[in-house]
This record gives sequence, C-alpha cells and structure tokens, in this order.
Amino acid sequence: MALFGSLLVTAPAQAVTINAVYSSSFTCPASVCGINPATIVSLQGNATAQAAINAAANQIASQFNNNMTTNILFYGVHAGANGFLAASESGNTVYSYSQYTAALAADAAAHPGNTTLNSAVAHLGSGNGAGDPNAFVAANTTDARVLGLNLGATTAFGQQDSTPQFNSTGLFTGGGGTADGIVLLNLDQPLSYSRPIQPVSSGVAYDAQTAMEHEIDEVLGIGGAGSLLNAANSDPNYASDFYGVNGSLFGTLDLFRYSGLGTPSFDPTNTSITGCTNPSICTGAPSPYFSVDGGLTSIDTFNQAFPLIGGDAGDWGLNLFKLCPGNAGIGGTGDVQDAFSCNNQSPDVTFRSPSGQALDAIGYTPAFTPEPGTWSLMLIGFGGLGAALRTARRRAAAA
Repeated sequence: MALFGSLLVTAPAQAVTINAVYSSSFTCPASVCGINPATIVSLQGNATAQAAINAAANQIASQFNNNMTTNILFYGVHAGANGFLAASESGNTVYSYSQYTAALAADAAAHPGNTTLNSAVAHLGSGNGAGDPNAFVAANTTDARVLGLNLGATTAFGQQDSTPQFNSTGLFTGGGGTADGIVLLNLDQPLSYSRPIQPVSSGVAYDAQTAMEHEIDEVLGIGGAGSLLNAANSDPNYASDFYGVNGSLFGTLDLFRYSGLGTPSFDPTNTSITGCTNPSICTGAPSPYFSVDGGLTSIDTFNQAFPLIGGDAGDWGLNLFKLCPGNAGIGGTGDVQDAFSCNNQSPDVTFRSPSGQALDAIGYTPAFTPEPGTWSLMLIGFGGLGAALRTARRRAAAA
C-alpha cells in the first residue's frame, strides 16, 4: 500500500476503556463455555501474561474514541500444545435488522469522519438482510452499547438487553452482569509475552499480545463473533434453536460479507479458500470477503474453510501464497483477526488494519482522523452455542 502526503493525524481524548479482570475462580460450566473447568487456571500473579493482556487492551482502546467501557475476564487454560492458541466467549443480544441498521445509520450520521462506517451504511441495501422483514442481527453487548441500543427483539427465550451477560467469575447471567466476555490464553502453546518477539531462529513462538488483541476484538463484536455461519453449519435451524427467533439471523459482519459486486454471501456449506490448490478440501467459488462498498472492494477474505479445517467464519482466511517464518505452516493475511496465526509475528489492531476497519463498520469510531485530502490516498492497496452465546476458537498454525 502506498501512502502519499501527510499522514499526521489528530487523536481526540481516549474514551474507550477495556478493563482486564483476573478472577481467582471460574464458574462457567462446560455445557455453556465448552471448556472443561478443570483445565482453567487463574492469571492472578502471572505478571508476564498480564503485561501482554494489558498491552493488547491498551492498543485497541487507543485506536477508538467511543464512550464505552467493557470488563473482560481473562484466564489461562491448559489445552495442549496441539490445541487452540486462544479462545473467547461473549454475550450477545438479538435485534431486528431494521433496529440494528437504524442505529448504525445514526452512528454514521453522528460521525461523518468514520468513512468506513458511512460507506458501509450507504451500501447496506446490497448486503445480507436487506429487504427481508424477518431478518435479525445478533450483536455483542459491547457493540450494542456503542450504538446506543438497549432492549433487543422479543424472542422465544425472552427479551435481553445490552448489559454484560457474565458475572465476576464467568457464570452466564443473561444480563445485568459485570463482564461482557471471557478470554482464554492457552498456556501450553510456545508463547512470547514481550516484544520484540523472538526470531524463528530461536524457536517457534506465538505473540501473546496479538492473540489477546484477536480475542478482545471478538468480545467487541468482530472476528468469530461477527458471523453466525459456524452456527448455521452445525444446525440449519440455529436461529430458532440457539436464539429463539423465526427468520433470517446474521452476525454484524455478515451484513458486509460478499462473493461479488452486489452479491452478498451467507453459505454455511461452502468450503472454498481463495487460492487453494487442494481439491479434496477446497471446492466451489472463491472465498467471500469483507466489503463496505457493496462488494466492489475486498478489504480481506473471510475464512470459508471452517466446516472442514476449523476456525471462525468471521475471521480472515488463509493466504496460501504466504508461509509463516521458517516455513512453519501456511500463513494468514497478516492481520490480528486471521483465523490461523503465523508464528514469530506480532501484528496489531490499528485504525488502518482490516481488523480496525471491521470495528469501524460496526460502529466503533476511529480516534485518528486523517488530515483533509489524504484519506483517499490511504485507501490505495485495500482492494483486492446456548441461546445468547457464541464461541470463538482460534487455532495456531501447525508448527
């Protein structure tokens, strides 16, 4: 990507607050969180892990300027060296499509400098849910509060609001709690807790801060939390079975999921990966992509391989033309929100990164505003289960 002209930007006073909470106990049962409680360990007293987590929270918070506070519970977990790298659990609330998109439009009008959001709103008519009177959107509680939403749609399971849905030890309360989500860091992985991350010549390692930025993003509402394709793949009746609504139900990023110009994509059975050369795994059309201009421009491709090789459908997909350092596995696209991490790399959420733009598109306001005349130049190169819960799983690239 080429940048021209002055890139110096103004940053209003930071308003986003992400509080990392380290509890001594964990009470979320395996039937809800999908994790054996016996494998969970407290991170109290673990200074190195806390330093990486706090750095991740500060990095994301510094990029946005919303008046929003979220408390997130962080735990360590022993999930094995071949298990996931990190994982998250977050609460969400179902809103009617018109209710959610009206809130997006109001937020866009109030923040004309958020060009990503304004373009996304202007092209909603091309995306999933448009023109469907029975469409709903499941928004994470943090995103709902950013957009000023409170009470959601009435469902078979009742009417929830945008208050946090977990208590201080991870027990799901369904509302009126103290934490918006739970994040787990797999302590059995070869983690690097400080930067600069070690070179691959010193051994394979994964950046703990990047992993935590990925999962914090999920609690804020993007990545795996932004799509319901995983749920649709596991149960064709997921809207009624998991969320208690009759009609089409999408995640927030599914509104901007395209397979072509003016062609939205929501296919839970497609296992394609852009550029994939293995016909036994990857079939059909190229991977869908994240676009805020009606499918004209791809900001990043989505992970459409989840039915067979895992990962979250709302995360970015594989880059099969890029190898991780030391050829230790196939790489992602190079962003925090990649479904499959590269070892010995340490990307961050920034206001220009695909993960930053995804947060912009669901209502988070960038704290950095480009000087007049530079924004168009900056865009060069960007082309290219429980009733109210969803689970995100992030896998490390094979070492």
